[in-house]
Amino acid sequence: MKKTLPIIMATVMVASLLVFFAVKSKKTNKDYEISAPIGEKVEFLLENSIYTKKLTVAGENGEIFLPTDKEGLYYTATLENEIKFWNYASGKFTPASYETKKTTVSVNSSGVSVPVTLTFIDADGLTVGYGVFTSNMNASVEVYSYAFCKIAKNPAGYGDGYMLLCDFNKESFWKADKIYSEIFTNFVPGSTSSVSCGLNQNTRLVDKNGGLKQSWSMMTDEFMKNTGGEKLFLSSRYYTAEEYAERADVMVYSSAYRPSIIAKDIIDCWFVSDDEGFHYMIKDGENFKSVTVKDGAVYDAVKFDSPRSSYLRSGNYVVNKDTNVMTNLMTGDKVTLKDISIRSASRFSVNADGTNMVFASDTDDIGNGTPSQAITYYSTESGKGESFVEPLIRSEESDFVWVDGNSVMSVRALTNEGTPCGSVIYTFGN
Repeated sequence: MKKTLPIIMATVMVASLLVFFAVKSKKTNKDYEISAPIGEKVEFLLENSIYTKKLTVAGENGEIFLPTDKEGLYYTATLENEIKFWNYASGKFTPASYETKKTTVSVNSSGVSVPVTLTFIDADGLTVGYGVFTSNMNASVEVYSYAFCKIAKNPAGYGDGYMLLCDFNKESFWKADKIYSEIFTNFVPGSTSSVSCGLNQNTRLVDKNGGLKQSWSMMTDEFMKNTGGEKLFLSSRYYTAEEYAERADVMVYSSAYRPSIIAKDIIDCWFVSDDEGFHYMIKDGENFKSVTVKDGAVYDAVKFDSPRSSYLRSGNYVVNKDTNVMTNLMTGDKVTLKDISIRSASRFSVNADGTNMVFASDTDDIGNGTPSQAITYYSTESGKGESFVEPLIRSEESDFVWVDGNSVMSVRALTNEGTPCGSVIYTFGN
């Protein structure tokens, strides 16, 4: 299946004298523009776009590359369950040479058995695998019309081996960091036996679609990397549907009727366990703060003087959209981002050391009836940003993915018609 960018048409109607599709360049003070008389149609062409010239197309044939748990190894997937693996090196993606294997497992959830065919490889001692199910493959399966499954190496607290994670939200298919609502431990890659969840399901409620509530148990790729030696999972079971993943508890994975809670009502599923203790965000009156819990004592790490809605988070960093101050949640270190405006940003992604970042706004009318998107790349090392406002900048269904500390990948339309879409890379300093 080729992804179509469901954002805007490639041809726009201009309702005033000039429409600007990119911001002013501070170096030249020149407006990059496409203009036409009132009422006259203007065809937006990617090849004439200033932003296009800043990108390297990685998915020339419509590939959308998503990261695996092995550095430098990526996968592509389709809704027809075509899974491929790719190596990334020296700015290029090439097909991985590992032997590909397949197995079909029965995923038991909500009293329903969902058959999922997994494609997996042994990547230098690490098993990596994925599988997709849709009702087009088996219309007799009730409740679930879609499932995405991932073979994941156990976090340290779960012991050796693997688990199978399942996500039933089709809207997350293109996202790099999914929220998995079923956690099947003790999974053996290559096994054809059915898998069932080890958590107590006795009080798990049913959602409006007839399936068990996805907020009962949750796991994310980010959370798995940060659990330390604890056997933990996330749950939003005690919060409303509107608060799903915005408010959550960190629980101990067990078959207990009421699993132990070690961190209650945390914000945005952000949690880190290290030698210093547990780190997470909680409400602080009308605002919020990050805390560290060590040997039962709670210490304030960073207190914020604005509500959570004023901030965007990426990894261990949050940024205030009004003040442009970015804060490290672990250390409290702050940096002010100069000469850029991020008030309208809805997405924020930063590299691991906090030096390069990207902000993006969803589709909006920039004036005169022209729907466009905005994107800004900023480097703390140079103290400079580069901004663009154009149609067809990115897919809003997809995440930003850092292929290294200086290059970040997104998904963009490859043609003026908006289809197909593929991965593109922006490199800082180019």
